[in-house]
Amino acid sequence: MKKTTLFVMVALLTGCSVIQDDDDRATDVATQWAEAYFNCDYHGAEALSTPESYRWLQFAASNTTQHDLDLLQQQPAEVEATDYFPDANDTMRVVELRVSHFVKPLFSDSATKQVEEALFHATVVKRKGEWKVRMEGLPQSEKQSHD
Repeated sequence: MKKTTLFVMVALLTGCSVIQDDDDRATDVATQWAEAYFNCDYHGAEALSTPESYRWLQFAASNTTQHDLDLLQQQPAEVEATDYFPDANDTMRVVELRVSHFVKPLFSDSATKQVEEALFHATVVKRKGEWKVRMEGLPQSEKQSHD
């Protein structure tokens, strides 16, 4: 009886450790992806994205102007993971990211502006043992700071 109880406790602790490692890795990938993406390093973001995300990265890159790059050179975007939301499916996580000083494309003739801070959610999926960000569109701000 004691051996069975000990085995169950070890299995539970090991399982929790694996889940925590996955959560940490998913959060790290989302943060690294956001740092690349919001600093217009689309090649770096591509390496951390699923293959089907490529078209969205290509779209974002095609709409990036020299003015955008100049703004980011003055003050690069900064990223902080603030939370994550595990899914019932253990191969997917949603990571909440606070992004500061990023360039918000306006997709019009008006000048691009740098946004002080906003929250974004990145969906991270595990494929072939690696965590990758899955883009289903361009990142949309969840909530903007009013500071």
